[in-house]
Amino acid sequence: MSFSFNTENTLKIDLLKKRYPQKRALILPLLWLAQKQESYIREDAIKHISDLTDIPYMHIYSVVTFYTMFRLQRPQKRVIEVCRTLSCELNGSQSIKKHLDDNYGQDCEIIEVECMGACSGAPMCTIDGKYVENLTLEILDEVLNVN
Repeated sequence: MSFSFNTENTLKIDLLKKRYPQKRALILPLLWLAQKQESYIREDAIKHISDLTDIPYMHIYSVVTFYTMFRLQRPQKRVIEVCRTLSCELNGSQSIKKHLDDNYGQDCEIIEVECMGACSGAPMCTIDGKYVENLTLEILDEVLNVN
C-alpha cells in the first residue's frame, strides 16, 4: 500500500505551499503531517514527500534520522518525551524522568530529548505528541491516569 496524505492533510499542504514557496522549507511540516497521520514516518511517506518537493529521497531520509522527534517505526507503547535541557533540568526534569521510569516504564516508552521549545513552561514533556508544561509529579500522574 502506497502512502498518501489524507484529505485533511492535503488541504493543509496546499496552504503550506503558499506559506513556504521554497520547497525545501516544506520538508519539516510535511514530515510532521506524515508522522501525525500514521504515528510514525513510513518509508513510502519519505518517497512521497521527496516527490512532492522534488528533493532527493536521501535528503528527506537524512532529515528524518537527524531529528529525534521523528520515528521510523510505529511505537509499541505510549511515547513520553522528557526535555533534558537547561530550563527543564533546573526546574526538575530529572525527578520527572525518574518518576516516569519507576512508575510507568513498563507501559510507556520514556525518552529524554533535547529542547522542545517550551522553556517558559519548564519542566515539560510530551505525551503521545501533546505538550504538557509546568509539570509536577501530581500533574503528571493525573494526566497519565486520565488518558
